[in-house]
Formats: sequence, C-alpha cells, structure tokens
Amino acid sequence: MKNNIKLILIIFFAAFFLNLFWENLHSLLYDWDKFPLQNNVYFYVYKILKSTFIDAIFISLIFLLNSLFRKNFQWIKNVEKRDYIVFVVFGLIFSFIIEIKAKILNMWSYNEYMPLIFGIGFTPLIQLAITAVIALFIIKNYFKN
Repeated sequence: MKNNIKLILIIFFAAFFLNLFWENLHSLLYDWDKFPLQNNVYFYVYKILKSTFIDAIFISLIFLLNSLFRKNFQWIKNVEKRDYIVFVVFGLIFSFIIEIKAKILNMWSYNEYMPLIFGIGFTPLIQLAITAVIALFIIKNYFKN
C-alpha cells in the first residue's frame, strides 16, 4: 500500500512539472487581456498553477484507471503498447471535456495564434495526451533502474 501511494505521488509530480512547462508555453496562445482572464502577474501565476494542479490530477486519475484495468499497480514495471493507448485516449477525452466546459462557461478565450479544431484550442486539446504519455515514459524508466 505504501509503495502504491509513493508511485501515485511520483506520477503526480512528474505530471505536474511536465504540465507546468506546457501551461507556460501555451499560455501565449490565450487572450490575457480579455475577461475572465487578467493581464496581471498574480492572476497569471495562480491560474497557471491551478491549471497545472488539475492536469496532474487528471493524469494521476488516468494512471489509476489503467491500474484498475490491469488489476494492479505493478504494470508500471512492464508497460505495454495498450497502456500508452489508454493514456492517449483518456488524455484526449479529459481534455475535450475540459475545453468544451470552458467554452460553454466562457472560462477563457484564445488569441489569434491559437490553432483551432471546431472552435477548440489545439494545444490544450492534445496537452493531457502528450504530457500523460511523457510522464508514463519517465515513470517506466524510473522503475527499470
């Protein structure tokens, strides 16, 4: 049990730092001058850290879901192609839900540089899938040693 909690924390922190990097990079594609965003450093830091924390929670949830499918936590020592597929599929599903909710509730807006797919930002749409797979790759290699 103790090892499982440690594993979840490792995944959470790997996902957190990957998403912190991603959030900062693609924050340039949002319109920070348009409500409800604010062009203010304190607001920016809060918003980026909050988004990063939520992203890390989602990736940890994907890990837990995959562990449920695999019926244990030890699959991380023998990652298979299907594990990567689960991470990509759930990452895309969660991102899609987040972006649709944000669009409906007007939680943010994109600037003219954000590539769109059906009115949804491309970089946030692929974010969880990509950062989840990278986190999985890092963790897999961590446990090989």
